[in-house]
Amino acid sequence: MANFLEKWSSKKADKPKAGARNVVDTFRARVAEQKAYLEEYERDNAGFKKWRSTWFQRVPGGFGVTVGRDSINAGSGLSYIVVESLKDVSEFLEDLAYHAENDVGFQQALEQNRRRRVALLNAAKTGGDKVSAKAKAKPAAAKPAAAKPATTKPAAAKPVAAKPAVAKSAPKAAKPKAAATPATEVAKPKRGRKTKAEGAAE
Repeated sequence: MANFLEKWSSKKADKPKAGARNVVDTFRARVAEQKAYLEEYERDNAGFKKWRSTWFQRVPGGFGVTVGRDSINAGSGLSYIVVESLKDVSEFLEDLAYHAENDVGFQQALEQNRRRRVALLNAAKTGGDKVSAKAKAKPAAAKPAAAKPATTKPAAAKPVAAKPAVAKSAPKAAKPKAAATPATEVAKPKRGRKTKAEGAAE
């Protein structure tokens, strides 16, 4: 173990942070990935199934090649070509990587594309937060909607509830009580009067 530490400790370094690669390195890595797909396709044309990930596609007359999945302009509007052979596809990819390393204008286009992608991702994230906030708000709105039927059922009981409210305010004014009493006495006055009349007769 000591030999291991002696051998490698002088090489100790900090790990690169995520997203620390510059746009040229990122693009070169994508080109290398495309070359790997191209080699895989050359080995087994019929069994190749990764067309959705490739920058090249079979088209009438050969292969159509895009500069990148983000439709990057490589200069003078160049973003798509059609070539005759796989060798041409490979050569185009190599020249594209060289172009990315040495052409300042193309590097700026890559950087602008990166910023656009970041902006889209951030917009999607904030849009996702808004959607989740709306989703949270909708159940809250649904709860009052569920409460509305509960309030409509007691609506029949509201007149009953309204009478106690009137009765509470009635002690302040004697007139409402008098109005309430005759309404109740409509059925009972006859009984009460009969009882009083009978009592007086006795």
